[in-house]
Amino acid sequence: MPGRTFTHPPAHQPDSLFESCSWFYALCREYLFRDHTPEISRALFPSGEPAPDTRVLELGCGPGFYACRLSQEYPQIHTTGVDLSRRLLARAKSRAASRSLQNCSFAHGDAHSLPDDSNSVDAIVVSRLFLIVADRAAVLGEIFRVLRPGGRCFIAEPTSGFRTRIPLGCMWLLSKVTNSPAGRYREPRQADVMTAPDFSSLIHSQPWGEVDLQYDGWYQYAVCEKALTLIDSKWLARPAEMGTV
Repeated sequence: MPGRTFTHPPAHQPDSLFESCSWFYALCREYLFRDHTPEISRALFPSGEPAPDTRVLELGCGPGFYACRLSQEYPQIHTTGVDLSRRLLARAKSRAASRSLQNCSFAHGDAHSLPDDSNSVDAIVVSRLFLIVADRAAVLGEIFRVLRPGGRCFIAEPTSGFRTRIPLGCMWLLSKVTNSPAGRYREPRQADVMTAPDFSSLIHSQPWGEVDLQYDGWYQYAVCEKALTLIDSKWLARPAEMGTV
C-alpha cells in the first residue's frame, strides 16, 4: 500500500528484557505506574458509554492492565492487547481469565506493523510505549492507519527521566543473573523520555482531525481523533467534542 513503511525484524532478534524480567515489569505496571483508566474512558468515550461492539486496541499491553480494566468496565466492547513479549501476554491472558472476561483477547504482534486492516479499529490505548520502540513515527503511522475515521487514540508518556529510567535500569540489573548475558537485549539501556516539543512534533506528524495535548507534573497526554474524510452512511454523524485528559 502506498505510503506505508514496514519494519522487518532481523532473522535472529536479540532477547528481550521483557521476556527475561516479565514478572518485574508486571509488578511495576500493577503497583508503580499511574492508572489512567478514568482519563482513558473520558477521552475515548466522551458520551459516557461506548457503542456495542466497539473495538479497542491496547498497544504494548504488557500484562493487559488497561485491556482488562476497560473490558470489565464496558462489557459491550471488545478489547485486544498487543505485545511482543509472550510471557507478558501469558500474564495478560491469565489476568483476563481470572476475571472471566469474555470480551478481552490478546495477540502477539509488533506495533511497527499491525496486522489489522486500515480503518478497522474504533479506539487505541498507548501508555509508555514510545519510551522503547525503535521507530516512533512508524508506530504512530500504524495507529493512524488502523483507526477508523472518527476513531480516537489515547497516548500517555512520562515526562520525568529519572523516575522513568528506574524500572528499565532495574531490569538491566536483574538480567545479569539470568542465563542470557546482559548486553544482548534489544531494549535500550536507558528509557528515552520525549520533551514536550518532541512529543507535540511526533503527534502532529499525522493528519489528525483533532488533537488535544495536555501535560501534568509526570505525564504528557495526547487525545487524537481521525477526521471523517470518507462519505459513508456509517460516518455521517459529526465527531463528538474532544474529552479532557
